[in-house]
Amino acid sequence: MRASQIPYSASSEVSSDALEQALGEEEEVLLSEEDFSSLPIGIPKGFFVVKQYTFSAEKDFDWSQLGIDPKDAERLDLSPRNVSLPIALMMADPIDFPSFSRARKACRKGNVLIHRGALKMDEKTPESTIFDPLMCVRGRVGDRLYPGDTVGKQVRIGSGYFPVLNYKKPPFELPVIIEDDHWALVNKPAGIVVYNQRNGGHGIMTVRAALPFVLAPPKVGTISVLRRPASVHRLDKPTSGILCIAKTKPAMLCLSRQFHDRIVKKTYFAVINGIPTYSNESKISSKTAYELGVDVDPNDLDDWQLIDSPLDEKKAVTVWRVVRSIKSLHANDGYLTLVELKPKTGRYHQLRRHMAWVCQRPLVGDDEYDGGTESAMRFRDRGLFLCSTRVSLEHPYYNSPEGRLKWDELVDKSGQLWLSSSNKVMVTASITLPVKFSSLLRREEERFAKFHDNKI
Repeated sequence: MRASQIPYSASSEVSSDALEQALGEEEEVLLSEEDFSSLPIGIPKGFFVVKQYTFSAEKDFDWSQLGIDPKDAERLDLSPRNVSLPIALMMADPIDFPSFSRARKACRKGNVLIHRGALKMDEKTPESTIFDPLMCVRGRVGDRLYPGDTVGKQVRIGSGYFPVLNYKKPPFELPVIIEDDHWALVNKPAGIVVYNQRNGGHGIMTVRAALPFVLAPPKVGTISVLRRPASVHRLDKPTSGILCIAKTKPAMLCLSRQFHDRIVKKTYFAVINGIPTYSNESKISSKTAYELGVDVDPNDLDDWQLIDSPLDEKKAVTVWRVVRSIKSLHANDGYLTLVELKPKTGRYHQLRRHMAWVCQRPLVGDDEYDGGTESAMRFRDRGLFLCSTRVSLEHPYYNSPEGRLKWDELVDKSGQLWLSSSNKVMVTASITLPVKFSSLLRREEERFAKFHDNKI
């Protein structure tokens, strides 16, 4: 069986990288409404065929080209005139389907369409052929391909609208920091969970429930729009700050990969109950901190502290420094300390545990690691003082081949978008600290000064 590809024109054919993402592997792209309107309609509604292959009989085929032992081919009854759909995909396009598991996954996700027999003549353009829906079925792993069949790769191209919701907007604010058709950054308030956990009982008081109300749907023509926007990572309920959201599946995959590979650089601020312990041995320069991979200006003259202490038997690294200390009547050591924290890794409660266990001073309001001391209890009712204030990461669309073309067309490339030395389109976003941080420090400082003046 010989497989031949029938691509569409360059303006309407999706690249191999984009198709891999459409099947759940690499990156997907946006197609304009004009582009996808010319593509064959797939099954079910909302799918379009972006690439197709025809199959013809061939006397002999070297199965070893696909990494298949000829004996296994004989055992599986493989022949050029009778081959399973996953094997046929590998024969047709070894770049997009380099392995049996990749081809099988595409079938299971419903991204493969089989047209049995010759294609239908297009009445509008007689020299062209089109898929006849009456002769098409969604390919399954166990289906066989025969000479004359045509296989189509299909992707879902969303309408651009999130589904109608059957609940009211949650009664809390969720400010949007940055947003486009692919993803967004939002500012999560303290006290709100990202999503309901099993038996969580949070109802609509979750970020997940609020996202469809605060984010605009992607424009028509966006491939693989998620049914609703989804968080790529999580912030603890008492932690506030920047949360990364995906609107499409390719953005979700790209951003998740960045978090997994520690490409995303994060900055937090926290108020510590006391003066955290540190030493000259743990002191590092800004250049060293930058080389570790955290978001630090290498030319900064300030020193940082390094915590390299495993958590749950896994490597955990935090870089931090003191920003400001103020006197307090009830704090440990008589001081509250504002610190800047930059985690290299992302372990469970890493910042909270590193400060409480390694630096011997817990975060203000941390009811899990503050030790329950008299000083800690005085601050608990004010909540946890930990906020994610800055992130830097690769844009989930503009670094794809198609997205880079859009990037080149952009007139205004200033502000949060910038080009790195490695020619990656980056995004850096930051927020101001919640008012409660400055209010706490000011109030404690004023109380100490008032007590000191009265004592004199």
